[in-house]
Amino acid sequence: MNRTVKPRKVIGLCLAVLMTALGPVTTQAEALVDGWSAYYRGDYDGAMKVWANLADSGNPEAQFALGALYVEGLSVAQDYEKAAQWFELAAYQDIADAQFNLGILYSQGLGVRLDHQEAAKWYRRAAEQGLAEAQNNMGVIYFSGQGVSRDLTRAVEWFEKAAFSGNPQAQTTLGAMYLNGLGLEKDYYIAFEWFDKAANQGFAEAQYNLGVMYAEGLAVSKSEKTAVKWFRKASGQGHSGAVHSLEEILSRNEESDKARHLPLPSKRPKTG
Repeated sequence: MNRTVKPRKVIGLCLAVLMTALGPVTTQAEALVDGWSAYYRGDYDGAMKVWANLADSGNPEAQFALGALYVEGLSVAQDYEKAAQWFELAAYQDIADAQFNLGILYSQGLGVRLDHQEAAKWYRRAAEQGLAEAQNNMGVIYFSGQGVSRDLTRAVEWFEKAAFSGNPQAQTTLGAMYLNGLGLEKDYYIAFEWFDKAANQGFAEAQYNLGVMYAEGLAVSKSEKTAVKWFRKASGQGHSGAVHSLEEILSRNEESDKARHLPLPSKRPKTG
């Protein structure tokens, strides 16, 4: 359900506009870029120094990035309480990543009280800004009834928003719901399409599910060879179900090969 809290470049396409159109903000935008450059070089102390100055002056992107450093324990001791404080400052200034990550902290009780309703509030605010990870989490909480009343229809709506935005976790969940007829009419073909989209993004659970569909011939022609291909991909990421399925197929094939190559019993000449 939860994404690891990490800094993400949130300036996006606005950066060029800021640097060319805004006076005082230009300096902050350039400083933000300097901070990200330091971060991606592994110079976390340098990033911390830049972002701390900006955050203290009220820059929301820097406040979010600073909170993420506290979560990861980079350049500073890991401190979820301080992370939550910085995320909250940025979240109230509508930084979607900060809202999402603040929701994660509330959902796990990290640095703040455990509060699923508060988590849902922040997920929703980020989701309404179009953040796919938050949209996926909205689907999860409506599916599970955590912080909201359980509602599979709303769960599907949020999963679809995230899935059409390319979120592989939501795509895989939708595929599973179609596969099992849970909150949706059972449809193996649509399930396959969603698994295929997520699997081709490298999502292990979807790769495993594709393997199962090829192994059992669901919506596709049965193909052990293709099933093995997808099980290999998923098992390479440590997916336990894929590891078991792959071992089972390979073991069965090995036994079959041995049986085919057993020497025929020799005929003994008749006596008497």
